[in-house]
Amino acid sequence: MVVLAACGDGDDTPTVANNATTPTTVAGGPATTPAAGTTVLGVTVRGGSVVEGASRQRANLGQSVTVRVTSDAADEVHVHGHDKTVPVSAGRTAEVTFVASIPGVFEVEFEKSHKVLFSMEVR
Repeated sequence: MVVLAACGDGDDTPTVANNATTPTTVAGGPATTPAAGTTVLGVTVRGGSVVEGASRQRANLGQSVTVRVTSDAADEVHVHGHDKTVPVSAGRTAEVTFVASIPGVFEVEFEKSHKVLFSMEVR
């Protein structure tokens, strides 16, 4: 089964059950060192454009994932499908860690500016 999720009408409900653990968030602080076995998916944003990081990044189903975004502008990072959010302050790094429990391709975007940062493929 493949699930595609993106912003639209505000309904971010996945089409399969979400068994993810409660996320750990770091908002506006320095990047942390993820636990062993955690996949880090990240990008750097400057001037409204992604300047570092792949446009499609992959994680394995059931794996712990840390989404890490460094930005020169404040916004809110939103991982669609897994419905995880974390604010990022200008000039800082934000992280959210969760278990990738839903297979599919999901947008990771800035919620306020609707800027897609990358697609997260979980399989």
